Amino acid sequence: MTQPTTLAPHQLHPARNGSASPANPSPDALANQRAATSALALADRSHTGRLKLTGEDALDLLNRLSTNKLDALPPGGVTGSVLTTNKGRIIDLLFIARQDDHLLVLTSPDTRNRVAEWIDFYTFVEDVEIEDITENTAMLTLLGASPADAHPALAALPPNASAAADIDGIPALAIRSDFDLFGAPRIDLIAPLADVPRLQDALSARGATPITAPALDLLRIQRGIPAHPHELSENYNPLEAGLWEFISFNKGCYIGQEVVARLNAYDKIQRHLVNLSWQAPDDAPAPQAALYAADRRVGALTSVAPPEAGNPIGLGYVRKAYAAPGTLLSAFSDTGDTTEVAVEAVFARHPSGV
Repeated sequence: MTQPTTLAPHQLHPARNGSASPANPSPDALANQRAATSALALADRSHTGRLKLTGEDALDLLNRLSTNKLDALPPGGVTGSVLTTNKGRIIDLLFIARQDDHLLVLTSPDTRNRVAEWIDFYTFVEDVEIEDITENTAMLTLLGASPADAHPALAALPPNASAAADIDGIPALAIRSDFDLFGAPRIDLIAPLADVPRLQDALSARGATPITAPALDLLRIQRGIPAHPHELSENYNPLEAGLWEFISFNKGCYIGQEVVARLNAYDKIQRHLVNLSWQAPDDAPAPQAALYAADRRVGALTSVAPPEAGNPIGLGYVRKAYAAPGTLLSAFSDTGDTTEVAVEAVFARHPSGV
């Protein structure tokens, strides 16, 4: 087996060791990043899928279809769970907000139909109805050091909880989640589509800075957060993606449970999600570039930071033997271009209590 090449931390690319990036990020990118991590940012994430599940069996059915223990989720509670195939591969990472009379299920932007069809396929005699409310609602996200300070109506909302909120006369469902999606706590506000301009104005007037989609993607990549279809897909399983906090190993059966449990019990995880860097933004390898150690293919690049961010980093999956900080790999694109990349961090999160 070809052995991985490792470097000491001070030998890694300067862009990832406290120095300035080889290419300066735009002022907008810097302002967006500061707002999202230490101040207050506002993002329009209305492209996120929103499914409303009603019926007495909705929670039980979703509990039997996904990885996390949902049957004890109280009204107002919020958690995440992975929908997996019978081979234990990822369909999507869902976020569930339990309401008094329904479940609100947040999906990735391009999976809402697939998720609805999957749930419907496994609905036999259960009392479950699925309504896609994505098109007639919108979702704005407050992101920053303390998003609950954005409005008095949000101040009493505890972590990982949801509640109705009145934002200057605009009704909204507020969902506070401290799951690490962008490196900062966040509150999602779901409101009728027609009310969104007024809601945006109300939050901007209280100091929220609009943040762009590329800035959000940069934060996601920096924090090693997988997204569909890049890192969350049927090419990978939830353990490879580091989604341990959304998996229960002591609940009952669910679709794909035997595979996921076996991978965990026998330590058969073959790949890990890693953060990768290269010398300069204009030298970025193409997404989906194959990663090689010498003449052996050991993984694939999955996400690349937006060029305007001026930060030459990305995400990828790398075989376990090569998933170590400092390992140097070669990224080969379909065009024949080759870029040297370095593994900067490994996101094999395994919190206690799962």
